[in-house]
Amino acid sequence: MNPRLLAALLLAGAPALSAQGPSTEEWSSLQSNLEGLYAAIGGGGNLLIIPGDNAFGYDAELRLGYSFNPVLQIYLSGSVDGARLSGRTFRSGQIVAFVQYHLLVKPAVMVYGRGGIGVGLSRDVVPDSTAVGLAEAGGLGVEIRVAPNLFLGPELFYRNASLSTQGIDQQLHTIGLQLALVYY
Repeated sequence: MNPRLLAALLLAGAPALSAQGPSTEEWSSLQSNLEGLYAAIGGGGNLLIIPGDNAFGYDAELRLGYSFNPVLQIYLSGSVDGARLSGRTFRSGQIVAFVQYHLLVKPAVMVYGRGGIGVGLSRDVVPDSTAVGLAEAGGLGVEIRVAPNLFLGPELFYRNASLSTQGIDQQLHTIGLQLALVYY
């Protein structure tokens, strides 16, 4: 690519890139509205994948934590994923500590990424035994303002857990789309 053309494109795109953050006035308004308690409830559909089998199912999640400012939130999440695998119901849960970072902050809409680590568990790996293990999760989403401190948040998420019980190890992957109601 021509270096002059590249420089011209970067200069032309610079105002759009700098426009992603809120103005000073918007930031002051957002700062007071989006600092403090963070809570959310959501649910949706997923694709639950274990080695040798997969199925479409459901997901539900609760979040509770603290919003430090419009950009950064830290919270604890409890989630449940389920599906019908090989003719039987399979459910798993996760308790994960998340860090959420907003990539775009505007008064009406915010775009975020989140990632976390915690514990996964399931009573459906081996009957009458609880499988436990390390869990990781992440997501990309949008929060759309519907009231002064209330947002509607569609999100694409991924969850992974390495569960173990009675010498049996089970990898579990979940990919899904959920819709959450978020309060700041």
